[in-house]
Amino acid sequence: MTSSDVDWKPKIGMGFDSMEEANKFWLAYSFRVGFGVRVRFANKKEDGSVSSCRLVCCKEGLKRKEKRYAYEGKYTRADVRTNCPVRITLSRKNGKLVINDFEEEHNHDLQNSETKHMLRSHRKITEVQAYEIDLANDSGLRQKSTFQLLSTQAGHRANVGFTEVDVRNYITARRKRSMAYGEIGCLSKYFQRQLLENPSFFHAYQMDVEEHITNVFWCDAQMILDYGYFGDVVSLDTTYCTNYANRPLAFFSGFNHYRGSVIFGAALMYDETSESFRWLFDTFLQAHNNKKPKTIFTDQDQAMARAVADVMPETHHGLCTWHLLQNGVKHLGNMMKGGSSLLSDIKKCMYDIDIEADFEKLWFDMIHKFNIHDKSWIISTYELKKKWASCYMKGVLTLGMRSTQVSESLNAHFKSCMKPNVNILEFFNHFEIVVEEKRAKELSCVYESSHKLARLAYETAPILIQMGKTYTHTVFELFQDEFKLFLTLSVPIRHESDSLCEYVITKAKHEGSWRVSFNRVSNSITCSCRKFDTFGILCSHALKVFELNDVKVIPDNYILKRWTREARFGVVQDFRGKEVEGDPNLSRNRMFR
Repeated sequence: MTSSDVDWKPKIGMGFDSMEEANKFWLAYSFRVGFGVRVRFANKKEDGSVSSCRLVCCKEGLKRKEKRYAYEGKYTRADVRTNCPVRITLSRKNGKLVINDFEEEHNHDLQNSETKHMLRSHRKITEVQAYEIDLANDSGLRQKSTFQLLSTQAGHRANVGFTEVDVRNYITARRKRSMAYGEIGCLSKYFQRQLLENPSFFHAYQMDVEEHITNVFWCDAQMILDYGYFGDVVSLDTTYCTNYANRPLAFFSGFNHYRGSVIFGAALMYDETSESFRWLFDTFLQAHNNKKPKTIFTDQDQAMARAVADVMPETHHGLCTWHLLQNGVKHLGNMMKGGSSLLSDIKKCMYDIDIEADFEKLWFDMIHKFNIHDKSWIISTYELKKKWASCYMKGVLTLGMRSTQVSESLNAHFKSCMKPNVNILEFFNHFEIVVEEKRAKELSCVYESSHKLARLAYETAPILIQMGKTYTHTVFELFQDEFKLFLTLSVPIRHESDSLCEYVITKAKHEGSWRVSFNRVSNSITCSCRKFDTFGILCSHALKVFELNDVKVIPDNYILKRWTREARFGVVQDFRGKEVEGDPNLSRNRMFR
């Protein structure tokens, strides 16, 4: 026996101050040799101290016969016990636990250096590692990716101290502990915590006849502020990237002044009936001090449409064009193959026609061309034309939103971090992460607007100088595109007087024309394209007429505040009539003028 053997190998008479010290020694010895260990017994005195104990190989003993087999002769779990005799027995002597028995020879193969770290007794998640796993899980990182990250930090997976299975078991146990109060209890605790952080937080439940919670709606203080500033056009979309209860997740969302997506509220819903949607819309309006949007976009769900008409009759209901086209492919897909122009004709009717008479002609020409008079989808879609065709939505404020894709982009974020077995608390944690990501993007846009000067296509143009300082950089680029276009326009017909002027505007290589009316006294202007009414910025046709009449500054009534750098100015009240205090970083925009 070498001197090094004496240091790590058990021997008769070796003493330890405590059971913990003896156990550490046995663990270290077993890991070096390549076997797992466990405590066979530990006898204690009345004062709690150990009088004697036996530490054995993990393969000591045999499994009881009745546990080896399940019903119908199937194995429940592979047997690992071999009745291995390896052990040390210790007893108390002169205040120490002394080894009085040591069996060294195993009756089974030992693990080699590449596999011994997988033995259960040598696997342990430390407090620091547990914190890192919690952090990764809360950030939406998959368990496999979490283990790979820890392996990289440790230099090799054998150095981590546990396996990927242990990560999964740890997270499962954590989920069970977090749900100790049940789903409803945990939901209530989450909402109470949100209320303590900000009293403007709003939540509501819908109960069924048995007093069980079915649908849940919530919005935080920042969502209430966002809706107060940007709630003129709203998208509502439901998706089934849900928690383990398979409840559809409903989003109310829209555009901020950088045309980025913002969330106005969310709900977990039990069903999608008209009654549930009526409750959802009523609750949404209650949360936002009964302020109704000017336009709301949804999919083609009839229950949702009835609820919109009942609760918000003054709000224009638009249909998501993306969903419409998907339904068209579903119903008429066979007729869209082989170079067919049917799909492109439908898109042309949807997006490219500005005059109602031209739409009607193109639509019925398409019907005759493909002989689809009796197709139910064609009939029902035509009946809803005022909810999706551009020519019938002129004058309806849409801000360029024609579908629920603004919210579906949010759904994509949720799908990337949702798991089939995620519990309600994990869902809300992931929800907060996605919301925070969207708000962080707005802060990045705020930085860009404050740090970078607007790029003027014509540096001496007064209107561009004015709007470069007024609009956010995103919207200014869109406005500048219109300004560039007006240079390509012609005015073949004009009727001018001291007050009211009428112009016909044309564009080279473009069929059709636009009619612009301008009042020289009030500087009021209207265009037949209705871009300002629908999008909120002036069109190139109006800018052309301003130039003809030597108007060098855009009148204030043609600058939509929601597109400006000062969009977040003003007080928003919550459902209690109290001023809402949200994220100070998002409301601190005055310095970025």
